[in-house]
Amino acid sequence: MPSMDRAGLRLDLHNHTSYSSDGLLTPVKLLERARKNNVACIAVTDHNTVQGGLEALALSEADPTLPRVIPGVEVKTVHGEVIALYAQQDIPRGLPMLDCIALIKERGGIVYLPHPYDAVRRGAVDSEVREEAAAQADIIEVLNGKSLTYRSVRNSYALARRHAKPQGAGSDAHGKTEVGQAYVTIERLPTREDLVALVAAGTLREGMHWHEYALNWALQPLAVFTRFRRRRVQKLLRR
Repeated sequence: MPSMDRAGLRLDLHNHTSYSSDGLLTPVKLLERARKNNVACIAVTDHNTVQGGLEALALSEADPTLPRVIPGVEVKTVHGEVIALYAQQDIPRGLPMLDCIALIKERGGIVYLPHPYDAVRRGAVDSEVREEAAAQADIIEVLNGKSLTYRSVRNSYALARRHAKPQGAGSDAHGKTEVGQAYVTIERLPTREDLVALVAAGTLREGMHWHEYALNWALQPLAVFTRFRRRRVQKLLRR
């Protein structure tokens, strides 16, 4: 089990494995890297599938030295992406954002609104539904480890404050160097019932530095290449 920071435990709420089309880490490699970076609890939130989260959860339950796992899924909607934490089954993609949020809640998940203003990247929340989505979310991600601009982080902080929502943080890791870069320090390991309250009472890692923004810009082509390569391989296998 990762050791405690002076103020508590590190919680990283947004990460991907190779179950995502642009993820480079297997679930076990993600957890091992998170342990190395002193993350106590990690949400595994692959694109449009909960398989990576459930596999990581099983690995964590079998090995107490690994971080605890919150299974989740990052769902692509008509209006951008939204994350269901504590998901046990896939959420259909392609729904309107507000309908997807309603379905997540109906299925007992916690609604986490990721990178609401990172418009340069895929998945930012459309401005036409952003305020209503924020009002209905349980947690708003204000610190995303792959953010490209300070402005997007600043605007996300303002959105969370405007709607009096807990401020979340997630590395949005797709590769090993990104794991554990953004986190909330909380006082104890969370459950489905107290996650929101713990995040609300927690402390965010200090904001991004200029060199982290620069690195994120440099790594942008890697995700595109990874998606292209996997689609090409899948196409060849279907022949």
